[in-house]
Amino acid sequence: MIEARAALKWGVERRLEFIEFRLFWEGGVNRSDIIDMFDVSVPQASKDLTLYQERAPQNAIYDKSAKRYVASEHFEPHFLRPDPHGYLARLRSVAEGLIDLSESWITQIPETDIALTPRRDIDATVLKALLGGVREARSIDIHYQSMSRTRPDPVWRRISPHAFGYDGFRWHARAYCHLDHVFKDFPVYALFSASLSWHIS
Repeated sequence: MIEARAALKWGVERRLEFIEFRLFWEGGVNRSDIIDMFDVSVPQASKDLTLYQERAPQNAIYDKSAKRYVASEHFEPHFLRPDPHGYLARLRSVAEGLIDLSESWITQIPETDIALTPRRDIDATVLKALLGGVREARSIDIHYQSMSRTRPDPVWRRISPHAFGYDGFRWHARAYCHLDHVFKDFPVYALFSASLSWHIS
């Protein structure tokens, strides 16, 4: 894999990885696939296919009837580490509307049924402040809506965030709470953007 990638520009390497993705996961690739995905010229797409064959000569065979390159029985990855979890994550991202089909590199999504994760709005200014707090070891003032019944209304508190966590459903900021004097997990969607001010931790 290292030899195949030697002395390649990033854009070229990315297109060769795409060619290999299509060969491995979908059985074949043609010139128009590269043109459509990367918005390159016809000569450039042809050059990429030729370069791929030079770097991985045993991997692709031209099928005249299908007018595309198909994976040979001797196929071995040179530019791609086939990752089943990565492929299925692409399927999920398309199904949930997180990315367009065209961005996934997948030609056609198979019949897929997914229990969608509820989308909760997260304020970009809040996330930016949390990231800054972690990065610069600072604390911030937040307007926080607790999920606890003991505090039904949003309250102001100062927290010192230091990490993020994801439980499969929602993102949390792990932070020291200066109001309760303990470490807590704060759901990011429950933090409001009003008057975020900085303090040294």
